[in-house]
Amino acid sequence: MTNTKKQDKEKFKWNSLLFLALLLFGISLITGQAWLNIPAIILAFMVHRFGNQILFADYYERKQKSQERFERYRQKKDEE
Repeated sequence: MTNTKKQDKEKFKWNSLLFLALLLFGISLITGQAWLNIPAIILAFMVHRFGNQILFADYYERKQKSQERFERYRQKKDEE
């Protein structure tokens, strides 16, 4: 599957936000400043909620094909 430039930019944006969240979390662990976890949690939630389908598009495509294959198998089994 080939990615367009727009898809690449979107992936880069969400990967950058995820990296920033991880960086903030790591800094908060090292320095002991727990307040840094708040923006890290917010960023991680945003990535999970809005960027998940973009970052893991290949995974979701394979998962959907697998579910369709299983559904066809189940229907075939029910017919027997």
